[in-house]
Order: sequence, then structure tokens, then C-alpha cells
Amino acid sequence: MSAQPLSSAQPAPGLLPRARRALGDPTPLACTVAKAAMEAVLGGPSLDPYVRWLDPATFNQIARQRSLALRAGRRLTGPVGIRRARASRVARDAAEVSVVIDYDGRCRAAALRLEEVAGRWQVTQLLLG
Repeated sequence: MSAQPLSSAQPAPGLLPRARRALGDPTPLACTVAKAAMEAVLGGPSLDPYVRWLDPATFNQIARQRSLALRAGRRLTGPVGIRRARASRVARDAAEVSVVIDYDGRCRAAALRLEEVAGRWQVTQLLLG
């Protein structure tokens, strides 16, 4: 038998093409991550439970802000709530979400960009106001 070269249209032997399902609404994840990030920046618990949903650069940025807040003596004194969130799909595999966060009688803003990574949403950019 002679070996025949595989064409680029055929999958490699032993590998089956996997059907990709469409990602769901990113808003609940964005709200959860925005709330946790705001709590961390205000001196609350760390974001370690959320590392799966944050890319490494974003996680490190929030961890650094939390560290600075703790060194400055800032401590979370009350509950953080979500007032409103608006999501916009900018591509099939990317969405941007704006979140209004309520803390201590004041409103703050968060902007998140989520992208598909390994079949799930992951926050690739996070800005807190």
C-alpha cells in the first residue's frame, strides 16, 4: 500500500469534526464578573473563583487594583448590586456589555468585552469607573 497525502478538506485520521453550538447570552456572566471585580477593587474578596472567566491580563489588572486598595486600607463596607446591564453582540464570537453598579448609594459603571474561548465566554477587557 502506498500512503496517500491527506487533502486539507479532510480531518486528520482519528479526529472527528466537532459541531459548535452558538454561545448563549453573555449578560449574566458579565454581571457576575463586574460585581465581583467591583467588590475586589473596593477591598472585598479576591477574584480567584472567577479566574476561569477572565483572561490572564484582565485577572492580573484587577488583582493589582485589589492589592492597592487593601494597602490603602480600603475595605468593602456594604453590598454591591447591579442596577442595569446592556449587551451588544459585535461579532458572532464577541460581545460588549455595559453594567451600572450600585454601591453605597452611588452608581458606578463597568464595561466588559467578552469573547469566545474554547466554546465559552471569557472576559478579555474590563474597565471600572
